[in-house]
Amino acid sequence: MKKQRMFLLWLGAAISLSEIFTGGMLAPLGFAKGLTAIILGHLIGTGFLAVAGYVSFTRKQNAMDSAVYSFGSGGGKLIALCNVVQLIGWSIIMVIQAGSAITGILPELPFTPVALILSILVVLWAFLFGSPIGERLHVIVVVLLSLLCVVLFMEAAGGSASAVLSEGMSMTLAVELSITMPVSWLPLVGDYACDADGKWCAAGMPFAGYFIGSVVMYVLGLFIGITRGSDIFTFIAASPFRIIACAVVLLSTLTTAFLDLYSALISSRQFITPKNKSLPLIIAGGFTVAVSALFPPEGYEAFLTEFLMVIGTVFVPVYAVLFMDFLTKAPKAQRAFPAGKLIIAAAGMAAYQLLTRYELWIPTLLSMALVCVLYIFFYQVKYTRSIQYERTSESPSSPDR
Repeated sequence: MKKQRMFLLWLGAAISLSEIFTGGMLAPLGFAKGLTAIILGHLIGTGFLAVAGYVSFTRKQNAMDSAVYSFGSGGGKLIALCNVVQLIGWSIIMVIQAGSAITGILPELPFTPVALILSILVVLWAFLFGSPIGERLHVIVVVLLSLLCVVLFMEAAGGSASAVLSEGMSMTLAVELSITMPVSWLPLVGDYACDADGKWCAAGMPFAGYFIGSVVMYVLGLFIGITRGSDIFTFIAASPFRIIACAVVLLSTLTTAFLDLYSALISSRQFITPKNKSLPLIIAGGFTVAVSALFPPEGYEAFLTEFLMVIGTVFVPVYAVLFMDFLTKAPKAQRAFPAGKLIIAAAGMAAYQLLTRYELWIPTLLSMALVCVLYIFFYQVKYTRSIQYERTSESPSSPDR
């Protein structure tokens, strides 16, 4: 995959209503603190995204093959299953938010048919990915989507700033919410970076594309929350640019949600090998169609926040272990303990949940630090013992007296 295509792939992935909506949740902090949290969180989260892409490119392995490399076959299958669940969950979230936005703009349209149509379009887009037609359409859509978002930004700028108190949102949670959005793509980036045409393409393009797109989306949401005192759904429902708003909703759903379904197809190959290679995509797409149409859209905000936290709980510790395996260039003796790595990852998950509950500094960084410390301690002990055992078994036996 060439640099331009990789950049546009991740720029398109970042342009979504979820990003704008989450940015709007930071409005209680005010613009200065909110912007600081957005930039700091995205530097951290997108930095991890770049490292994950580099690892997969160097190993020439997709995201879940890298997990198998570190956690063994059993652990890799478990992680792949978790990844498929969260990818289908993201697809459902994309469709629900898009359906809610479109029915807000055009209240005469019922939610269920809109959600069904959007789900089907996302599935079809996933099937087109990789084809020459799909590549050309994706480039056109991302460029058009970027221009349409500029229009929305200009409209938001027409509002007057309102008084915002720093209540209901701590700086810690704001930074964490800015980290978790790019971190939620960790289990996907390797699926595309492994086919990059160079290291800079594999690591630099996902970082640049996603950082630029996501920061702009977060800032747009923050701006709307401060100047209009509303979220993105309320804002576009009242927008005079109804057609433009609908186009942004539709196109951003296509450029984001199809990646989830396509990567769910790749991850599912860790535990099922159907004769029809497209069958997992059909199943995942069918499930997305069914659930999206039945999910109550009014529960979206609470579900999104909890969902992001769950993703962080699982994949931040998992990728901390994977990064340590790669960065330490662990010899085979160290890579031979997948069960120990699962225990370390589980400890990181527990720490992440505890830190999130009590809002202790930045849960992602602290849980990653804990995993790294446990990794070094655990494998230093294991590796030392294995070396001692090898030396003992190779030493000549003592002569009989």
